[in-house]
Parts: sequence; C-alpha cells; structure tokens
Amino acid sequence: MDRRQRLREEIQILRSALSPQEVESRSELVTSSLKGLSVLHNAQNIMCYVAIGREVNINSFWQEQIGLGKRILLPRVKGDQLEAVLFPEWDTMGKGPFGIREPLGEAFPPEMIDAVLVPGLVFDHWGNRLGYGKGFYDRFLTQLRDSACLCGVAYHFQLVEDTFPTTRDVPLHMLVTDKEILTCLRSNQ
Repeated sequence: MDRRQRLREEIQILRSALSPQEVESRSELVTSSLKGLSVLHNAQNIMCYVAIGREVNINSFWQEQIGLGKRILLPRVKGDQLEAVLFPEWDTMGKGPFGIREPLGEAFPPEMIDAVLVPGLVFDHWGNRLGYGKGFYDRFLTQLRDSACLCGVAYHFQLVEDTFPTTRDVPLHMLVTDKEILTCLRSNQ
C-alpha cells in the first residue's frame, strides 16, 4: 500500500469514529469561520458540496448564502468529470453514481465560479489534498480562472505534514478547519 492510500485509510478511521454530536459541533465551528471570510463574502458564485458520511457538514453555510442572494453550485459527476450545477432545491436533487445527492440542472460555466469549498480526506499546509482517489476535483479545479479561491474544508485532525502530492494535484489557497484558518503555501512538489 502506498503512503497516500495509507493516509487516506488512517484519516477515514479517525473521521468515522466521530459521533454525530461531534460532527455537528465541529461543523458549526467550520461554518462560523467560513461566514467570516471576506473572500466568500465578496463571491457571487460559490461551489459547495453535500457532505457524505462524517464529512464536515456545511449545508447551513450554503443555505444561508442562498438567502443572501448568492448562487450556490453543487458538484455532479458525469463520466469521469465533475461539473458544477446551480442548486435548485432539495426535492429536485437526484442520486449520482456514488450515491451522493446531486443537482439535475445544466452545468454552470467553471470560469464564472468565484470560490470552491473543497472536501477531502487529508490536507497539508502547502494546500495539497487527498480525496477519495478518483481525481474528480483535481480535474475540475484546472478549469477555473486563476482568481477563483480554492478553499479546503476539514477537521483539524485531517491536516498532516505531507500528502505526498503528484503533479496532477491542484493545491488550494486556504484551508478552514474546526480550529484554524490556514493560508496555504501553494506548492504541490
């Protein structure tokens, strides 16, 4: 087993051990930090995600942003690609190939996205992340304009010294955890 896969498995074990109450309280801390970020306050088109399992749940953040007139986009898997789709409402969501709820509308132009809140399993101070190993987010993030803010969302224990990035990994600008907001150093080598 390679180092990256071992890290994924170690963090998945830690994350799966969280109680529903811990997920809720830690998610509230992350959501509170997200609400205070000027880069998100100034963004009009924000791509979020629907939490699965024990991921940080940011639903209350993006639902509040809708109330503020922001466009919230959610990911949809199409083949081996990720698309951003405008969130309509819960009852018009379908299930994607991995059982995750996805919006059913038209794909939103990636170059119009101002910020992306990126889930994952493992993160480092350089802005590198490990997801579930399929590369969906890395392929998608390369389609965004350079000024789009890439913000990881995680529990603090998901932050490690090194994720052993490859040249295909797209580093993030920042990481918001339940304990801190990190500005990443942005190197994937």
